[in-house]
Amino acid sequence: MPAAPSAELKTVEEPSQWPLRERRLVLGLLAALVVIKLCYVFTLAVNSDEPQHLHVAWGWTQGQVQYRDFFDNHTPLFHLLSAPLVAVIDERANILVWMRLAMLPLYAVSLGCVFWLGARLYSRRVGMWAAFLGGTCPVFLALSTQYRADILWMTVWFVTFAVALTGRFTTRRAFAVGLLLGITFCVSLKTSLLLVSLLGAVGAALCFLPPQERRRMLAQSAGKVFLALCGLCAVPLALLGYFKWQHALQALSYCVVSHNTLPRIQSHLSLVLHWVAFVTLLPLVALVGRSILRSGAEQMLAVRRALVFLTPAFFLLLLFCFWPHVTGQDFLPVAPLLALAITPLLLSLGGRLGKPEVFLPLLLVGAQLAFGFSTHKLSSKGDRLIRPLVADVLRLTRPGDYVMDAKGESIFRQRPFYYVLETMTNARLSMAPTEKGAIPNTIAADMVAKRTCVVLASRRLPAQTLEWVQHHYLPVTGGLYVTGCYLSPAPASSGDSVTRSFEVAIEASYVVESSDGPVQGTLDGVPLSGAVTLSPGTHTFACKDNRMLVVYWAQAAERKFTPLYYPLTASKK
Repeated sequence: MPAAPSAELKTVEEPSQWPLRERRLVLGLLAALVVIKLCYVFTLAVNSDEPQHLHVAWGWTQGQVQYRDFFDNHTPLFHLLSAPLVAVIDERANILVWMRLAMLPLYAVSLGCVFWLGARLYSRRVGMWAAFLGGTCPVFLALSTQYRADILWMTVWFVTFAVALTGRFTTRRAFAVGLLLGITFCVSLKTSLLLVSLLGAVGAALCFLPPQERRRMLAQSAGKVFLALCGLCAVPLALLGYFKWQHALQALSYCVVSHNTLPRIQSHLSLVLHWVAFVTLLPLVALVGRSILRSGAEQMLAVRRALVFLTPAFFLLLLFCFWPHVTGQDFLPVAPLLALAITPLLLSLGGRLGKPEVFLPLLLVGAQLAFGFSTHKLSSKGDRLIRPLVADVLRLTRPGDYVMDAKGESIFRQRPFYYVLETMTNARLSMAPTEKGAIPNTIAADMVAKRTCVVLASRRLPAQTLEWVQHHYLPVTGGLYVTGCYLSPAPASSGDSVTRSFEVAIEASYVVESSDGPVQGTLDGVPLSGAVTLSPGTHTFACKDNRMLVVYWAQAAERKFTPLYYPLTASKK
């Protein structure tokens, strides 16, 4: 990081007074943004990553160790920090709303850093409008509402960037920047892309400086790089030491690194086009950075302004051209920085067009909000799409019961299958068993071994597993299935008793019922009286009632969960 001159970097004041009317407008917009953000908390549709993160944080509260005892493909710091709050909130169906509310301070800190950068590098006016532009960016506004590790990731990155660029790059600041970068790495390994982008931006900025100035900055910064590296290693090494102590280091390495590095399958033409795009756009980005650097501002200030643009621009280039799996949350740490880079241009351009200077920023804020509302389709349902599911799981199961779901949607129950069924896992499940990195589909076997009586049927389940579930489980709510099967009416018989055979896959306690309630008869030749434990395999049930019957998990019957779509009583012949 280039060193600053000996004088402290000071806020660049505007030549004219910031109008009182504009300040009132800003305060009104701030109040509106707070209301909009709260609306997003309660109305934004649930993303599948949110319960996955909650399930991992809950696992820590149960004395389990991430990666060793349950799978997760994220770095651990976010979940470790979330676990105490999850423990305080306890097992409640609306926990997601509470955890989303806990993300609001991180959103505020992120925009506060953008404001501080703008105030120090330009003016308070620029900083405020940049914060509004970044805060209302549709992707940033929506995804920063969700409970996910990326929110902490972006916040620590913004703090790192602000610490690095808003004062003299002293030895203490160098160590602090390294320490913050190390924390950022412990929240997400995508920090590697941010760090490469930052180093590339610094390198480009140095190249545009006069040789004498470049040599001076390099000489001043050389001794501080070591301190930054020491800070960078501190927190990651501490976490690695802890997981080594918990015999989970190898599992961490697989889950966080190996599992996430499935090569992107591309044709040679696609790879060539990505390289062409990178080579074509890179000089254009560098030229814009060069123009910012030579805009007439004091040299060190111009370098920092250039870094605000070059770092996110390089990040986007690398992301689109080389990153194997691009997601919306990848843009969280760069969108507000790009807003800061263009805000001075928008303010000056508005005046040149004969409009108020705030015309273009205000127009862009309105356009972003309108696009965000139409894109993310807010509704009154919000977390109610998952809240009933979690409530049903808590009412149906006991703490020690296993529930098979895709990514931890049940939140407060263990999963029988180690891997979560996300993009990388599903890709590995679909690979041939002989391919390197393939994951064998042992879902059904694991469910049998761990006596999993409840399944959340999901499209993420492999087709053969879903077919197996539908054969051995019965729906009791819109999404939950419990172990059991239907006994269809037997062919007409002259005897008094009708014998029917059926198969169960899970060892558990079962009851036999008709649409009127419990049925009397003999199960495997033994008179049936209430619930009975059955082992996996084929069984027989004999009774005088030749209607459609159902055999299902006794705990579900005890807790008033009955199979849905119960067939009508067979007509008498």
